[in-house]
Amino acid sequence: MKRVSALMVVASCVAASSCGLSSHASGSATTATLPVTMALSPTPSTDVGAGAAATTTAVGQGVNDTVAGGAVTPAASGYAPSPLPGVRWRPVVTLGGSAAMWAATFHPMPADPTIAVSAVVFDQSRLKAGLYNGSTQPGGGPWTNGSQVQSAAVPALVAAFNGGFLFKHIRGGYFTEGKMLKPLLAGQATLGVHTDGSLVLGVYGRDLTNDGSFVSLRQNLPPIVDGGQVALARYPGTYWGDNFHHVLDTFRSAICLRTDGKLMYVVMGKVDVGPLADELVKLGCRLAMELDINGHWPQFAWYTGFGTTQRQGVLLDARMWKPQRYLTGSEKD
Repeated sequence: MKRVSALMVVASCVAASSCGLSSHASGSATTATLPVTMALSPTPSTDVGAGAAATTTAVGQGVNDTVAGGAVTPAASGYAPSPLPGVRWRPVVTLGGSAAMWAATFHPMPADPTIAVSAVVFDQSRLKAGLYNGSTQPGGGPWTNGSQVQSAAVPALVAAFNGGFLFKHIRGGYFTEGKMLKPLLAGQATLGVHTDGSLVLGVYGRDLTNDGSFVSLRQNLPPIVDGGQVALARYPGTYWGDNFHHVLDTFRSAICLRTDGKLMYVVMGKVDVGPLADELVKLGCRLAMELDINGHWPQFAWYTGFGTTQRQGVLLDARMWKPQRYLTGSEKD
């Protein structure tokens, strides 16, 4: 089953369609939708501070970055992104000399070492976001933010990530660039990009509404975590997705608002939605939205070569592919 993807530019973006992030420091991002990506093979960290040279730090090998000791506090910022002991977080993107993104990969279930979680925490207060519309989902247009990051925005790109399900598989809506492609519904988890480029996650009708302050609003499904608790039982009959209409255990992605106020992108697999929601709570999420699932659709990447047109994507997880997806064109938002 196909799903929709999202991109982020500069520093943070989490939407059901492609979403990109760029940094406030660069001032280069011109729209509110861009792609964000991170990888789990030897991953370089990138310093996107004004005039700063890029630095390199290994982030992990495949999905085997398991640590036996206590959580590591990134020296660059003194910030420990997760309450889980035994999980090693490493800064992978810095802005002006201090970390703005941290990544980790671990195996949460000792009884089943084939299941792995990869996560990236990002400080959305220091980034601008944009939502990009895939060539087939949602398609249409013409769009300012089409199926790939515009050449003018490429130097400011920090990261990008996938979006959510195809429209036919969700009740939720999609609004962007002044167009309502699918009606927005109250009670749905919603990723929004404000006119100033700030990225927010909330429940539509409770935490945010289409009040004229948003460039983009992307819904997928009801929240899978709300109030710091697994919320699945509140929405009986919801179709949370399966593996190409075959099995429920599959590669799943989500975005969440943590108790510390930062946003986090998470992939986990192969699992049903329940174990994913459980792990999000353990990782400190107070509100979470499931995004795309299956195969290689879930993707998060950050980009080296900040400030130039020669950008190279670094994938958060070895199960992901096409690190240049949001630079060359994506079917999905």
